[in-house]
Amino acid sequence: MKQRIPALLKPGDLIGLSATARFATREMIATAKAHIEDAGFKVIYSEDILLQVGQVAGTNEARIRTTNMLIHHQDVKAIWNIRGGYGSAEIVDDIDWVALQEQPKWLIGFSDFTTFLAHAFQKGILSLHAAMPVSFETTNPEDLRATFELLQNGPLPLSLTEVASPCSGKVIGGNLSVIYSIFGTPSLPTLDGTVLLLEDLDEYHYHLDRMLLALKRRGAFKGLRAVLFGQFSDIHDHATPWCSSLEYTLVKYFEASGVPVLRNLPFGHTARQFPIIIGSQATISKHKISFSL
Repeated sequence: MKQRIPALLKPGDLIGLSATARFATREMIATAKAHIEDAGFKVIYSEDILLQVGQVAGTNEARIRTTNMLIHHQDVKAIWNIRGGYGSAEIVDDIDWVALQEQPKWLIGFSDFTTFLAHAFQKGILSLHAAMPVSFETTNPEDLRATFELLQNGPLPLSLTEVASPCSGKVIGGNLSVIYSIFGTPSLPTLDGTVLLLEDLDEYHYHLDRMLLALKRRGAFKGLRAVLFGQFSDIHDHATPWCSSLEYTLVKYFEASGVPVLRNLPFGHTARQFPIIIGSQATISKHKISFSL
């Protein structure tokens, strides 16, 4: 499929705020506006992202409408999802992806928004795995600055603290729980030929093992070029631990499949959130990862 690269942003460009899963709050919107406007951009959003039905930002129809409004807005150059949670997969099939292909815009977020990043990958649209407004105040300032720099100037290299095995592939991935839930669907039919990002939050240790084992049994790791592990935070265990270490659980199925692994990279549900373009070409050398469009 033809790769569609959203235009890099210029000062004064318009960025839309979306809420595909959990609802927004006035405080989150104010935080988003402050950071985005300080970086030299303008902000637009619909009041409907403040709607609340249970945990999510209104009905499915409301979330579809507010997201498509930003897609159809001719002046919006990027769509920044305000927070994660759960709910993006409920609406992803009803988004106007044809319009987004015709006028590509940066989709920005992570966590539950992984569904949108993966679906954009299937449609040939580059997107951005990066911090969301809900965590702007606690995000490492250098990572947030890097995000705005990337949006204006293109991808940045990531230095490595361990020696890597050289390889390359298209970048895909994000949250492990989401990848597990959408693998084999139209949003993520295969990982063949890709470099896979993985991170997660607030899971039981054995749940991580169960998800990785299920993916391996489905053949998800066949043709995988490499795995980039970010941060796995607030992971729970029982009085009798699941196994010797979390690190062992994360790498064992990939190592058994001969897939190179890099660990402890600066992205996930922590202060570190180095921005990475989903759909970019990752070239892994011994000491860094370069990303090209």
